[in-house]
Amino acid sequence: MRMLNRAYGYYGKVKNLFLFLGGLGVFIMMFYITADVLARNILSSSLVGTFEIVSNYVMPMTILPSLCLALSAGVMPRIVAVTDRLPHKAQRFFAIILPILEIALYAIMLIASGKYAIQATQDKLSFVASTTSLPVWFMYYLPPLAYIMMTIESIFILLKNILTNSVTILFQDADPEEKNASI
Repeated sequence: MRMLNRAYGYYGKVKNLFLFLGGLGVFIMMFYITADVLARNILSSSLVGTFEIVSNYVMPMTILPSLCLALSAGVMPRIVAVTDRLPHKAQRFFAIILPILEIALYAIMLIASGKYAIQATQDKLSFVASTTSLPVWFMYYLPPLAYIMMTIESIFILLKNILTNSVTILFQDADPEEKNASI
């Protein structure tokens, strides 16, 4: 279990890198939209292609890398409301089966989004902002990365449930201090 915790620590560093990328996206979006609003009010003209640039570059950069953090923090919906009321043997069964199903679904989405990203690269997919054609194909590699990270998170949860005989949906539970504060 110590080796699994150490591996999860390394994975946590990668998640922090993805969190930084998502935070950078939020900052860029805030700056770009603020600059556009100021330009509209002060100069009576807007920045070219604000909507297209924000929706095709900045929003995916903000949301997709942050999905693995949302999954590991317990923000994403889970079926725990149903399984918590079951007997321990049934909870144990679902603690193994549900991560396996998640891994399978994430793998399917990884393959589909990866194929789409490769096709977008081959087609040199772009969008038009004002009169300029801007490439967008490289942004299509963010969903496969997000699904890889979510698959790894579910693998860690599955391994923890198998090795420790637990029925958790999160790899790292809340800090003991937080548990004591909520009691």
